Amino acid sequence: MVLADFIREAEPRQLRAMLGLTLVAGLANASLIIIVTNVAETVSYGLRPSLLHWITFLIAFGLYYFANQIALVRSMEVIEDLLNRKRLGIADKLRKSELLVADSLGRGRLYNLVAKETNHLSVTFPLVVDAIQQMVLLGIALVYLLYLSPAAFVVFLATIGMSALGYKVIDRRFRGILELVERMQAQMLDAIVDILRGAKELRLNAAKSEAVAAAYRKRSDVLERLLVRSVEHWVSLILLGSLSTFLMLGVVAFLFPAYVTGHKTIIFQLIPVLLFCMGTLWKTVAQSPMFIRAEVGLQSILKIDEELSATSSISPDEARLHSKAFLDFSTISFNEIQFSYDRTDPEAYTVGPLNLTVSRGEVVFLVGGNGSGKSTALRMMTGLYPLHSGWIGVDDAAVAGKAVAGYRELFSSVFVDFHLFDRLYGLEDIDPGRVNRLIAEMGLADKVSFEDGKFNQLHLSTGQRKRLALIAAVLEDRPVYIFDEWSAEQDVHFREFFYNSFIPNLRRDGKLVIATSHDEKYWKVADRIVKLDLGRIEWIKSGSEWEDR
Repeated sequence: MVLADFIREAEPRQLRAMLGLTLVAGLANASLIIIVTNVAETVSYGLRPSLLHWITFLIAFGLYYFANQIALVRSMEVIEDLLNRKRLGIADKLRKSELLVADSLGRGRLYNLVAKETNHLSVTFPLVVDAIQQMVLLGIALVYLLYLSPAAFVVFLATIGMSALGYKVIDRRFRGILELVERMQAQMLDAIVDILRGAKELRLNAAKSEAVAAAYRKRSDVLERLLVRSVEHWVSLILLGSLSTFLMLGVVAFLFPAYVTGHKTIIFQLIPVLLFCMGTLWKTVAQSPMFIRAEVGLQSILKIDEELSATSSISPDEARLHSKAFLDFSTISFNEIQFSYDRTDPEAYTVGPLNLTVSRGEVVFLVGGNGSGKSTALRMMTGLYPLHSGWIGVDDAAVAGKAVAGYRELFSSVFVDFHLFDRLYGLEDIDPGRVNRLIAEMGLADKVSFEDGKFNQLHLSTGQRKRLALIAAVLEDRPVYIFDEWSAEQDVHFREFFYNSFIPNLRRDGKLVIATSHDEKYWKVADRIVKLDLGRIEWIKSGSEWEDR
């Protein structure tokens, strides 16, 4: 059982303490049942409960209450510690994994598992502690039942045996439905992301909006049917428990007094004990859907963890260590580099082979129409996409293996699909005055300020957010800057500033700039212009050549 294996990863000392307290609570609970049954028998003879009855009852109740309370608190400490370690581990592996691996996992799947399923496990684990107590309680009650009536004990076991067959069928179906529910919930999250991120497009195109809504409704309806079916299986478990209980009680109540010797006088004791045994058992069985769901969710979480563990990764410390060999580079060469989005499909879109050498203090523009391969080329050049052939050289030394992570430390970027963090991670000691001066230079002083270590506002236009991203890139002070269509959402003033002031300043500081651009008016700013078409280099011209046009 995956859940049990997961729990065993906790510290043995914590598990022993929790299990010990759980057993004490279970034993105390069982003692309460036996004491109450004996008191009932005493009362049936016209006697009053003795002082010993009162004392043992209060002691058992006190042990049950306090041991149970501490055991449940300890159980939450154990599971939250395990889940926290698992969440941190997955986030760490995700952060260190290659870009294509992270993209292939799917956002909806990750959100659903790491957030929702870990929360479900948090809720479920105390029920596991309760189930252990119930099993201790059941074991003692069965011993007491065997003492009262071996025949009733046999009937109870026979009833449980028949019920187990029905439970097995229900359990198998329920697990299959839960796996479908998990997949559909992940698809629902992806659909919600589409609705949120495509808000502008949907409001401009009614047909597209309705089609997206129809697709969402279809997934929602399927999820509804699956959830209803899961509830039907839970109801089936409850009905199976009721059927088993009443069948057993009917046999004991109607047949035992007439056909089994010596049961006329103890039938009033047997019925409560049987009810208690069956109630204890079916209480745990009724909770089993939550255990099964937790098991299925945990299996999915562990699968994500295994997928990430199976991929290559490198720690930030290792990356920084490898980066030292590249910091003083003079040239970077891209030698027959090539990447395909599907190596098994000869018709899949491929960029390359590309041959290009760039130098520190140089400005290179990649130009070409949409779909020409510019953005993919940038990802190849920065080491974000693995090369399927060719190699990258830094001062003629090949970049390979773990050194790729160190090589990536040369770059600061603003890609088309950039993400803007609300704070300058890695630059915690930055002077806020310097940041706010740059904000003012970018014309954002009336909208954003940098205070308490973060930007106080990110709800801006795309062009304004790009300017904040540009500030973050400048402050990183890397030797190579990558800009992917940065000027696309800028007005004339900031487009002019970017090409005629910002980029020349980077060149003057000895930075290498590689940028994609559609602004032919400013191509003369570049030292070289590289035209891409269908993933290949069509021509290379100098900026001075373009200036003469």
